Amino acid sequence: MNRYWLHAASGELSLARDNGKNIEKESEPQIILLNMEEFQQLEGNYPHRKNLISSMRFIRYSKVEAFHECVQGIIHVPKQGSKKEKEFSFGFYLFENKLFLIEEDEELQEILAKVKNDMFDGCTLHMVLLFICNALIDNDILYLQKIEENLEKVEDVVIKRIPEHFNEVIMRYRKQLSESRAYYEQLMNMGDFMQMYMNRESLVEEEQGWERYMNRVERLHNYVETIREYLQQIREMYQTQIDIHQNRIMSILTIVTTLFLPLTLITGWYGMNFPGMPEFQWKYGYLAVIGVSVLLIIIEIVYFKKKRIWISSKDVM
Repeated sequence: MNRYWLHAASGELSLARDNGKNIEKESEPQIILLNMEEFQQLEGNYPHRKNLISSMRFIRYSKVEAFHECVQGIIHVPKQGSKKEKEFSFGFYLFENKLFLIEEDEELQEILAKVKNDMFDGCTLHMVLLFICNALIDNDILYLQKIEENLEKVEDVVIKRIPEHFNEVIMRYRKQLSESRAYYEQLMNMGDFMQMYMNRESLVEEEQGWERYMNRVERLHNYVETIREYLQQIREMYQTQIDIHQNRIMSILTIVTTLFLPLTLITGWYGMNFPGMPEFQWKYGYLAVIGVSVLLIIIEIVYFKKKRIWISSKDVM
C-alpha cells in the first residue's frame, strides 16, 4: 500500500512517511494505492465497498457509479496507447477526503507520477481522478495513427498485388479497432456521468474539466470510426482485386477454349474414319491438316489482337 498526501493549498503530492519526521495532517486529502486484498481488509466504514469488490472480480468494461456517500468505478484499459503492450484494469473509490486506487499490476504508480506535474493550487481529488483518466488516453492518438499508417501500407500492397494472409491481418486490425471503439464509448459514458455529478455538486471547474475530457474521448472515438471506414474500403478494394483476377482467369480460359475449338472440330471430323473420306488416301493429307490448324490459330490470334482481346503477361500473373 502506498499513501500520498494531496496538499490542497499548494497542489503538491507527496508520499506519506511514518518515520516520525514528517507527519501530515489526517484532514488533508489522501490518495491511496492498494491491491484488492488490502482494500477488503481496510478498517472502518466504507459505504458500498462490497459493490466495488464485486465489480472488480471480472472487469471487462469501464463504468462509474455515484452514491450519496461515495463515487466508485472500474476502468479496463485495452492493449493500446502507452499501455499497448498489455491490458490492465483498476478500480477507484472516492470517499470523503480519500481516493482509493485498487489494482494488481502496479501500473498506476507510473501514471500518478506523471499527473503529479499537472496539479495546481486548490486541486481536489475529483481533479486528480480526472488527471488519471486523461493520462490513460494521452498517447492513444499515436497508437491510432500507427494503425492508420499500417493500413496505408496494406492498401499499397493490395493495389499492386493480392497479398497473402490478408484476411488474418484485416481481422486483427478489426478486432483492435472494435475494442478501441467500445473502450471510448464506455469512457464517454463515464465522462458524461461525472459531468452531471459535478453539476449536481456545483463543482463548476471539475464539471468543465470532465467536459473537456469528454471532447477528447469523442474525438478519439470519431477517429476510430474513420479508421474503421478506411479498413472497410481496403477490404472492398481487396475483394475488387479478387474479382478482377477471377475475371482475367475466365478470360484466359475463354480465349484458350476459343483457340482450340476449330482444332477440336477438325479432330472430331477426321476422327470418324469413314472409308470414303478422300483425305485419308492423300499422301499430303496429314501435312494439310497441320497447315490448316496453324493457319486457323494465326487467323484467330490476329482477330483477337485487332479486337484487343488477348492475354497479357499481367493476366497470366
